[in-house]
Amino acid sequence: MTIKEAKKIYLIGIGGIGISGLAKILKWQGKEVSGSDLAESELTDNLKENKINVIIGQTGEKLPADADLYIYSAAVPEDNPERLKIKELNRQDREITYFSAVGEFMKDYEYCIAVSGTHGKTTTTAMLAAVLIEAKLDPTVIVGSMIKQLNSNACLGKNKKFFVVEACEHKEHMMGLSPNAIILTNIEEDHLDYYRDLEHIQITFQNYINKLPEHGILVKNNDDSESRELGCDSKVITYGIDNKAQVMAKNIRKEKMLQRFSVGKTPFSLQIPGDFNIYNALAVIAMARALDIPDNIIKKALTNFAGTWRRFEMVGTYRGATVISDYAHHPTAVAATIKAAKEFYPDRRVVVLFQPHQHSRTKKLFANFTKCFKGADLIIIHKIFDVAGREENADQDVSSKDLVKAVERTGKYVFYTDTVEQAVQKMQEHVERNDVLLVLGAGDIYKVALFLCSHP
Repeated sequence: MTIKEAKKIYLIGIGGIGISGLAKILKWQGKEVSGSDLAESELTDNLKENKINVIIGQTGEKLPADADLYIYSAAVPEDNPERLKIKELNRQDREITYFSAVGEFMKDYEYCIAVSGTHGKTTTTAMLAAVLIEAKLDPTVIVGSMIKQLNSNACLGKNKKFFVVEACEHKEHMMGLSPNAIILTNIEEDHLDYYRDLEHIQITFQNYINKLPEHGILVKNNDDSESRELGCDSKVITYGIDNKAQVMAKNIRKEKMLQRFSVGKTPFSLQIPGDFNIYNALAVIAMARALDIPDNIIKKALTNFAGTWRRFEMVGTYRGATVISDYAHHPTAVAATIKAAKEFYPDRRVVVLFQPHQHSRTKKLFANFTKCFKGADLIIIHKIFDVAGREENADQDVSSKDLVKAVERTGKYVFYTDTVEQAVQKMQEHVERNDVLLVLGAGDIYKVALFLCSHP
């Protein structure tokens, strides 16, 4: 049973950021779609708004025995009660992973673009979607965040020409895709609960790039040393700021709440901060030009691009402080987000509430985590967030308290919090009027930002 043939589809872990996007697209195509997740969230609420039945809890008792296809999120382990129920029903031949489903789904499209890399893939995917929509190319898109202008993490085009997807590298998930074009933002050590080291990550990305067809396109960051080493027989387009590339940003200017730069003779501006977003924009400009989209359309889409959920998202205010929520959970991303805040708000104090994500990442990148808060004026580090079932053997011999002590040794003013209530209390005690409060992490720490802004 293929995803095209299936009429009734059940998704396990439907509240995940990618799989929820696929669920909506399948629903919009007229299929009967339902699914389950462990807890309610903004994403499950959004699914319900799209008239998709979401079961909270995964006991297996409510799993439909007559579904044509069962799609499960990569975060759902083999011993999940619903997956065990599928086995009990002897219907494993109807069960596929989310990325296998996407890989199958994309075969129906004429031109598929996958956005990959350690950092920036969500924003780059969303930016590219904005450009294609502005160019009236009517793409189908799945992105790993809610795009503000769409109020969704997905959109369904009326034609079958362009499909754009964010392709995650964790456990080689992107290998299930067969795109016509790949945007590679950068490569860095991450997901070391699966990859042996940086070389293993590089080799995997090279194998992924090797899947490009003869007339495919690779867009890569020439300022990223790890990406620069990779290549293919397909067309390669490079972008960058420092090293010579085919698409280069010049005349970069940082203004209050605005960034300006030029590519060739065309000036561009962004209302989202950070050099990392200039790199994201360059990748999109390179890809869009390869698709013969005029610069004036690219420029308009990037100027109007308002960002995505949890990517330097301005949530509101708390006691006169600006509250920004961001998904940053890798040391490089944390440091870059703090730097971006300092550039957009040069005369204001930056307070950081950070929730580490996964014990394994915290342990293996510990030394880098101790250095990434350099630009912050005050730091609160929350208890480590672990995704259930993500790590078979979690490295529990490292904690956020260890990180607090290490950051303190660098001369920083830092606190530890164990619960949401404690985090809120620290905000009440230390956040001052005119501060910029960055709430960082890939777990549930964003709820603190939402709570604070609802109690200004």
